[in-house]
This record gives sequence, C-alpha cells and structure tokens, in this order.
Amino acid sequence: MEDTDQAPFVLQNAPAKPDATGNGFPDRYAIKGTGTDRVLTCLEAPNIQVIVKSSLTVTASAARKAPAGTIYLDGVAQTAPFLDHEKKVYNLDHHEGCVRTFTLATCEQALIMCVKGLDLQEREWKIYANEPDLDAILSIWIILNYKRINNREAINRRSLFALVRLEGIIDSLGLEMRELSGFPEDLLQKLMRVIDRLRAEELELKKAGEWAGTDFLDYTLGVLRKLDQFLIKQGELDDFKGIEELARIELTNNRIAVVVESDSGIYELEPHLAKLYGNRLGWVALRRGEKDYTLRQMDLFMPVNLEDVYQRLNFMDPAVKGRLNVNRWGGSGDIGGSPRSSGTGLAPEEIVSACRDVIDKRSDIRHVKRFLISTALAALILVAAIATAQNWQPAHWLNREELTAWSQHPLFGYYLALLVLTVVILGVMALRRPWQFGIILPSGKDWLRLLPFAVACGLSDLLPVPGKALFAADPVAAWTIALVLIPLTMELLFRGLVHGMMAQLATIQDCESRWFFSGPTIGSSLLYTAAVCIQMVMMPVDPASPRTLVFMIQFAAMAAIFGLFAGMIRERSHSILPAWLFHAAAAATLIFTYGPP
Repeated sequence: MEDTDQAPFVLQNAPAKPDATGNGFPDRYAIKGTGTDRVLTCLEAPNIQVIVKSSLTVTASAARKAPAGTIYLDGVAQTAPFLDHEKKVYNLDHHEGCVRTFTLATCEQALIMCVKGLDLQEREWKIYANEPDLDAILSIWIILNYKRINNREAINRRSLFALVRLEGIIDSLGLEMRELSGFPEDLLQKLMRVIDRLRAEELELKKAGEWAGTDFLDYTLGVLRKLDQFLIKQGELDDFKGIEELARIELTNNRIAVVVESDSGIYELEPHLAKLYGNRLGWVALRRGEKDYTLRQMDLFMPVNLEDVYQRLNFMDPAVKGRLNVNRWGGSGDIGGSPRSSGTGLAPEEIVSACRDVIDKRSDIRHVKRFLISTALAALILVAAIATAQNWQPAHWLNREELTAWSQHPLFGYYLALLVLTVVILGVMALRRPWQFGIILPSGKDWLRLLPFAVACGLSDLLPVPGKALFAADPVAAWTIALVLIPLTMELLFRGLVHGMMAQLATIQDCESRWFFSGPTIGSSLLYTAAVCIQMVMMPVDPASPRTLVFMIQFAAMAAIFGLFAGMIRERSHSILPAWLFHAAAAATLIFTYGPP
C-alpha cells in the first residue's frame, strides 16, 4: 500500500495552476445554472451533471422509467439497487429492497462499475443524490473521474480502493466494525485521519444544527476538491487546460457541438478535447473573449462543413444582420471565427443551436412542418381579413355617414385588416431578429437586375389593382391603395412573415451568394398565389368581369411567377423594401398601360 504511506493532504512543490481554494491544485469543479436547477460539473467530464437536493426521492416505477443516462445514488430511488444497461439507468444504493449488512455501500458499487469499464463518455448523464454524506460524495468523485480510475499513473489508485472500502464498511456496518477491513493498524489510522478531515465540516454543521440549511452543492464541491488533493498524484494536473464547457447540443449520428472557454488556443486544445469528448465532437467553438470565438470542425466526415454554419450564424447574428460587409462569421471549411470588428451578438447556446439548425436543414420533415405552420398562420390571417371585409361597415361603426366611398369598400377593409394583422404578428415574431423577416435596409445592388421584370409582370395585365370606379371617385386614394396599401400588405405578409418563418431552417440567398430558388421563396410564392386567387374569386375588383377557368389559370401562373421574382429580390437585398418597390412598379406599369380594370 505504498500510495498511502504519505500523510494525507501533504502537497509537493509540483507546479500547478492556482485555483479558487488557493491550495495549488487546479479547480476542476464548477456549479452552473441550467434553467431552474443548479448542477455540479467537472471540467474533465462535461457530459456529466450532478444534482444534490435535500429529501429528493423518486418512486420505484419512476426510477425504472427514468430517461437514459440517469444514475441514482444512496437512497434517491425508493427501490432495490439495479443496473439497467439497455436503458442506461442505474440505482446505486444499499437501503431499499436489500439486506444492508450483505450489500456493498454506494461508493463501492460506483467503484466496481467504473473499474469494470462502464462507458460514460458516449452520452450525457445526470447523477442524483439527496444528501452529501461521504459515501455519496465518494461515489460522485468516482463517477466524475471515471477516466482516471483505471489509469494507475493518474491517481493514487490503491489509496482510493482502501478509502472506499473503509468508508463502505463504516457506512454499512458502523464505525465499530472498521477492523473488518483487515487493514494494518497504521494504515487504518491514516485512513481514519483522511475520513475525519473529509467529514470535519459536516460534523461541525450537524453539531450546530445547520446541516439542513447547508447548500449541498457548495459543500459537495468543497469535499471533491479535498479528495483531489488526496487521490490525484503530484504533477498529474500540471497540463490541465481548464476547459470549461459553456454550451452543448446533440447533432446527428452521436455527434455534438460544444462551446468551450480556455486560455489556450484551439490547436493546443485539440488533443485535450479529444480526451474529453472522444469521437463525439463534430464542431467546437472556443470563446477567446466576451464576444470573440474560433470555430473548428473536429470531425472531417460531418455531413456539412463550416461554410454552411457560417451562413446560418450570419443569418442569426444581430452583430451581422446578414448585411454586406466584412464584419461576418467566416473562414475556411474547417476553421473560422466570429466577426472581427464587433464580435458576435450571439450567446453560446445560440451558437450551438445554429449548428443544429444546419443539420436539421437536411430533414425534409422539418421543412414540411415549417411550411405547414406558415400556411396555417397565413390562412388564419386571410380568413380573419375576409371575415372583416364581408362585415366591413366603418360608417356604421364610427357613426360617420360622410366617410368616402373608397374607405367603405370591402376590398379596402380586406387589405387594411391584412395589413394590421400582419404588422401585429410581425411585431411579436420579429422583435428579436427583425432582419430574419426582412425588416432591415437593403444590402447589395444585384437585386436591381430583377426590377425590369416588374415591367414584364405589369404588362401581363394579371395583377390585383383597384378598379375603374375607385380611380374615378378618388384618384389619389386609388393610387395610394394601388402603390402602397396592396403591395406593402402583400409583401409584409408573404415576403416578410411567411418567408421569414420558412427561412428559420432553410438555406436562402444573400447579396453575395449564387442565384437559386430557395425553399422559402417557392413556399411563399405558392401561398401568395393561393391568396390572390382566393381574393379574385371572393372579392373581385369588378364583379361583372368574366372569371373563366382559363383566366384563373393564367392569373395563378402569373401570380406564381411574380411571387418567385419578389422572393428573390427579398433575399438578394435582405429586405422587403425592394420587394415592395418591385410590386409597386408592376402595379404602376399595369395601370399606365391598360388603365384600371
């Protein structure tokens, strides 16, 4: 037992990074907030979270149905100890459903599982405990340090075995049975001094009646640091990089994307990241400052490379807003970084979310769902606007019979209701990312190439514009409706709201990309076509005009083509303003050429 011959907690002069405790050992543990919970993590096992809550218990049935990657410790699960390897759910316990005298303590069960090679690296794990006695904390230390357990060069392994065995006897059978360990008297006394040192704060708190009000996570963290001093060999942590995980997300094929923080560079960290995450790491973002990140592709066989990730990040980042400038996410296909001038406006959670969005774009089901949701919302707005038009009586509502004829026309009520509903919903949905919905000034100039097509669309004489009666009654109001109300309403609804919703998971054009028809452009064009056809049938400009099948087919085809051009202008300019201009130009061409319908 040479590992235990040294007095416990005597540190040598091996250099190491200072930690918060000032004892010369790196601070490998941290407490983080995850939603409403606080969890304890180890920087060397970032996929494992420890939850310690007073009086935490779950029923036997709930324990068996727990999510994969759950380990209950020392009395949390009200059932016999079990190992469910298929579901990856474990209960390490010696309280319920067993003969305590003949059952190993929790820390001994944890040690045996790790020594036998339990794989804790291939997924996320949550460890639950309800009271941080030494038995539970030893179990937590063993699980968090599972990579070191079978490395004889990394820890004082025999000291660990001896400490766990003695604590297991004391916890199960009582202090008076400690001689059952069979340890020599001098070793037994040394181990007892270690246990006394580890339990000193617990005993003081209980004696003062303050144990129940103790912050169990803080207490657990302190004991874990003491165990590091006793069990980890001198100098073993000299190359400890202090990699702190800030965010993580599941991608595909057991791959993950993470955001980490460290004082070292990305290339220096690569071997250490490989130790932490194995072959699961697809992409990693290293935070170098408050807003500066380096992005690295760790798995060369990812289904997409970083070019797609840059595009998504530029689409989401408020510091970029998708505009034409050099202040963008960018780099090569395997390494890049955040905008250089301003840094990023994204949080770590949003960066990994962008990585998953890039993978999810390949899912046809997600695209179909997004299209159906956009269709449902547009349909609700259209139905509400039609209902408003059919009951449009502003003179009666306002008790003003002198209102102009055009303001009382159902078609005006229809478009006004569309505009109001669209603006209200856009105001809610586009609040955080207005650029996603085209609420931004135009970028680039190549969208100007498409403006001549507005003339061609106008010459088709197949666009919805106000009729002759309105132009004869009030030309100013008629032109305002033709060039402002109708184009602005339709572009806000279909190239703003609908297109923005579909673009959440889609690849779209920008002012520097190649030319193509994106999914959101096609989808919004189809819905625009349906909307104008429904309006033509239910609220025609001239009820006496013929609406034959051939005419409706021509009208629908023109609406679809027009929607595609407007969508491309929206994407190339990043803004709905040029799309509005395109729509207004087409309407003006039609009216000047053929006159009002």
